[in-house]
Amino acid sequence: MGRVAGRVRTGRVSGRVAPIERAATEVAHFDETPRPVFHDPEGTRRRRLRVVAYVVGLVLLVVLLAFWLSQLSGGVP
Repeated sequence: MGRVAGRVRTGRVSGRVAPIERAATEVAHFDETPRPVFHDPEGTRRRRLRVVAYVVGLVLLVVLLAFWLSQLSGGVP
């Protein structure tokens, strides 16, 4: 075992803690529907994200086709 470096002094006990069986807890009500975190009733965010996704997909498709064609050509000019 290791050495004891020091001792702890404790003061007077000023109260008691309730046993865990009697501890106050919060009850979760699952019949209530939670409010949405991101609310977009006009759909502007969805339209913007869809346009960005199409642009990114198109750019990736062009890069993939360029890479594929460069592999098929064998590097001959």
